[in-house]
Amino acid sequence: MSYRIAYQGHFYSEDELREALWLVQIELRNGLPEEEKREAEQQILELNGLLKSLHNP
Repeated sequence: MSYRIAYQGHFYSEDELREALWLVQIELRNGLPEEEKREAEQQILELNGLLKSLHNP
């Protein structure tokens, strides 16, 4: 069974969440201004939390 989870007004599958996490991590590694870096780090925490919630409903 494939679950979808709501995040920022949209529904995402596990694969989509993993892809979003991967993209944010790449942006973070490539270097961001300080404010965007904090936002990216927060987004990584949120996405990891969402992925965990999919496995522990």
